[in-house]
Amino acid sequence: MTDHLSAQIFLNGSRISSEHVFPTLFSEDQIFVFESLRSYGGIIFRLEEHLDRLFESAKTIGVHLPKTRSELRKELTACLTHEGGQDRFLRLALDEENSYIWIDERKRPGWIYEKGIDLQTAVTHRNLINSAPPEAKTSAFLNGVLAFLEKGDSSVYESIFLDQNGYLAEATVWNLFIVKGRELRTPQVSILHGVTRQFVIKCAHKEGIPTLESNITRHDSWNADEAFLTNTSGEIAPVRSLDGRMIGKQIPGEVTKALMARFQKDLKKELKSRAN
Repeated sequence: MTDHLSAQIFLNGSRISSEHVFPTLFSEDQIFVFESLRSYGGIIFRLEEHLDRLFESAKTIGVHLPKTRSELRKELTACLTHEGGQDRFLRLALDEENSYIWIDERKRPGWIYEKGIDLQTAVTHRNLINSAPPEAKTSAFLNGVLAFLEKGDSSVYESIFLDQNGYLAEATVWNLFIVKGRELRTPQVSILHGVTRQFVIKCAHKEGIPTLESNITRHDSWNADEAFLTNTSGEIAPVRSLDGRMIGKQIPGEVTKALMARFQKDLKKELKSRAN
């Protein structure tokens, strides 16, 4: 989970202290929607897709956002410029009155990509889709917090949810992919349809790697040739093990490595196009 106390925080475009924002935004009766973003060279990755999901989340939970897409674009750009932002992590949150932006310089540790990460299956199951839609990013994040806390202080980096039917869903803040042969598989339901997840699926298509959105069991993952997680802040992170069972013979695997390279290639192309 992100430690927002180390980040720079803006309320409606003006810099504020964490002492001001936390009692306001995280009061027990406050409902908000949010998006996690990443900028490269001052350009926010897939901003329009993130804004699409933000407004969809707001509609789902009945929150009327106080600002338009255009206003949010300008505010994000201004705050990023204020911090001299080139490569940054950002968190955008809105309730019905205000917008909040966190900007942080920290990056994921390099060992994640070199050695891979260890996962465990969470005892906590993913919320039922007819009770708390996983497609919406909202302040109702207890499900993720409980699963994250299960790993304790162990070497396990993340917890993976099972859905109510016992299939793998997603990690607390990442989407899951497995590789069997040259086929890529990823869960289809009980997940947040990640912006980076979709970007990676397109990368796979360009690499000629078949992708199947389907139910995945723990048996499937334990016997996969490779596995990796995706999200906006971490891009593609290779998985080393699930529940103590090693996955594959090398980290990252050949398909994962190819997708990581394609990701960077397409990312640079997209950023160059938007900069011109």
